[in-house]
Amino acid sequence: MNNKRGICSLSAIPIRSNPSHESELVSELLYGETYDVVDENDEWLYIKTICDAYEGWIRKLQHTDFDVNHAEKTYIVASPITNFDGKVLSMGSFVTQKTPDSIQKCEPDAELFTKAAKALLGAPYRWGGKTIFGIDCSAFVQVCARVAGLSLPRDASQQASKGHIVYFLDEVKAGDIAFFKNAEGKIVHVGIMLSKDTIIHASGSVRIDAIDQTGIFNREIKRHTHQLAFIKRIF
Repeated sequence: MNNKRGICSLSAIPIRSNPSHESELVSELLYGETYDVVDENDEWLYIKTICDAYEGWIRKLQHTDFDVNHAEKTYIVASPITNFDGKVLSMGSFVTQKTPDSIQKCEPDAELFTKAAKALLGAPYRWGGKTIFGIDCSAFVQVCARVAGLSLPRDASQQASKGHIVYFLDEVKAGDIAFFKNAEGKIVHVGIMLSKDTIIHASGSVRIDAIDQTGIFNREIKRHTHQLAFIKRIF
């Protein structure tokens, strides 16, 4: 076990499933996120993130040693995109001083959760992405939750273990989280409820769609695209 710790000092760093540029993008490090180095080879580091225990490979050239003496009170970027320290940062990044686009960690706030979600409308979908330039469904929920004062796991299947079930759509509140399953019953998609019949989620892009007992209904193509598994309340 390596005892080295790093911090993301770039706008974002890709995390890959294997030590290769051609390997699948599984997630990204956002500016200010920290990680432990678990293993390494000549060019790559195998890391485990501190915020959500996610694992994968990053380039050694993109690693910055974390110095605990430099750790300061951190703020969270709450706008879709901002400039800080000469870098373009995306929502959910950590910065060490207050800026017009950042907030201190707050008590869990469902209204802030949906506000952050709406601010990302139109962001393109990207498997493994966590930024305004490309984000997947579970990262979208995770990043918005971070802004709203709540720490969630990275993947939809992990997020599904949080909170408690909301059994009826009529009982849904804005900020509840809906989970969707495939034919085998596996959780494969997640989104944020805006009302009992509307949901915001990352599918193609961050968009708002209708939802009913069956699942998400895309009015443009006039069919259901995701099968509802259950809805949970985390706030």
